[in-house]
Amino acid sequence: MRDDDRGKDNYDGLDYESKGPSFANARTYNINTSSNTSVEFDSNVMHHLKVVRLNKNIYVYFDDELALTFEFKDENPAGKVGFYVYSCTGYFDNFYLRPILMENASGYINELNLTSTNPTTRIGSIYTLHLDDITNENVMFSLSKFGKTLDSNVASEGDTVSLNFENGDEAVNFKVTQVFDAEDNSAVWLEDIISASTDDLNIGVDEISIEPSYYQEEDMEIQFSVKNLDGGRYTAKPEITISTDGDSKTIYQELDLLSGDSEEIKVVLKAPQKQGSQKVTVTIRTEYSTIEKSVDYQVRVINPTVTTLSADLQEDNGIRGTVSIGSPFSAELVDWDTTAAIRVYRVVDNGKKEIYSKDVPVTGSTFNIALGYNEFYRGDGQYVVSVDTGGMQDSDLFEIVGEDFTYAPTGDEMPPTILTGELYPKLMMLLIGMFAAVSVRNHMQRMTRSLPLDILAIACGLAVLAAAFIRGESDMAAAGIVLTGTGIGMAVVRRSDSAVGKVFMMDSHLHDFAGMLLVFLSAGYIVMQVPEWSFYIVVGTLVGYYSALNLYRRR
Repeated sequence: MRDDDRGKDNYDGLDYESKGPSFANARTYNINTSSNTSVEFDSNVMHHLKVVRLNKNIYVYFDDELALTFEFKDENPAGKVGFYVYSCTGYFDNFYLRPILMENASGYINELNLTSTNPTTRIGSIYTLHLDDITNENVMFSLSKFGKTLDSNVASEGDTVSLNFENGDEAVNFKVTQVFDAEDNSAVWLEDIISASTDDLNIGVDEISIEPSYYQEEDMEIQFSVKNLDGGRYTAKPEITISTDGDSKTIYQELDLLSGDSEEIKVVLKAPQKQGSQKVTVTIRTEYSTIEKSVDYQVRVINPTVTTLSADLQEDNGIRGTVSIGSPFSAELVDWDTTAAIRVYRVVDNGKKEIYSKDVPVTGSTFNIALGYNEFYRGDGQYVVSVDTGGMQDSDLFEIVGEDFTYAPTGDEMPPTILTGELYPKLMMLLIGMFAAVSVRNHMQRMTRSLPLDILAIACGLAVLAAAFIRGESDMAAAGIVLTGTGIGMAVVRRSDSAVGKVFMMDSHLHDFAGMLLVFLSAGYIVMQVPEWSFYIVVGTLVGYYSALNLYRRR
């Protein structure tokens, strides 16, 4: 390319040098050698120059117009492509030399005719050049891939046509040399056909390795390989996108693959929230094409919301049966890994009392319950079995007959509780009686004499300890030891005559109430733990408490 600034009679030119490193014997082709007027190089405008060699031919395009065609005498001559300027400074940008495969579009030497009966020809392996229509000597061409139109153009006789791949790169160039416009037998003759071969279509995505199912938002490790399926060496850095619903990752992998070679690629994506069938797609965007491959997988739900719960239980050498649970999703998409709470209650006069509880693992939409008599049986009578999981509950009422299969309920074996109403009136009687004892003492004795709190604590603790030893209850024994120890500590402080110790000896109605409450709670605790002693405990506490109030004298 030569820039000549010697005036209007001198032209910028394109030169072909047949031999040697100098241009002494160069053959010059001015830009205005065609029917167009001179095209001066404008230093303020970017120009596009393309030089292509196909077999023995050289094609030079200036700003996408064919400016020069030349034929070598030798089949495979050596040569160089370069630039020079004349008497000025030139700047050249984006200059590169890249070998690309070119192919003739027909069996002829770069010549082709398309007709209304044979309107297409293949360009590369998957592209097709179409003669769409001829109207008033205007010819309409298009380029398609797998039936989808990528580019189109309109030309007349003598024009040069360029059609592009889907990414905008040039796919095919040709010159329309003759147009025959006939309604049923139209035809065009094409010359100087240059088509870019899509080498990168020879790469592909091998099998995508992925687990068949994942849980919502679980990490998915995806492994696949890019393989050079055929042809020569493939060197590129394509854009590779791995995507699924809600997540994607794009990488630019440097590839250098011989024919048949492959490169492994691993990525991690997040599984989507939406359950059901999903798709992972690997997309490779190369210079001329886009290659995609997809694989299906399932998104499963673990421990979803429980919407239904149904227990089918019966008395069979205990309580046995099957429990079914349901969720908003189809069964094949749901995994369970949770627990169900099984509770057994004995029905009493005024409600029910829990006598047994157990957590059962739930690993499916159904699970079994098997409770032997030895686990919950407290004599014949009514029992309620409750199953609770995921906020849903189902209960069944049973008339348990026991292992002898004879229904003979016995109320004696079921210890009363405050909830049953049997102990409630006795404890209230104790509280009212203790309050009356304090009132009578205060009425009969004008001077208030409060029982020392430390002595009351020691006495109450010893009483709880005695009941614990008689019953063999370790929990009661622990409570008694704590209460006795607290009383002894208070007594030590009181004996030291410290300011804190005097508090325990103060005579006031508040001290009376604190001492009465301490005795009542201790007696009530023994009654709750040993309900069959309730009458003796209540009466004994009232007698002992009233006696202590009247016998105690302050020194």
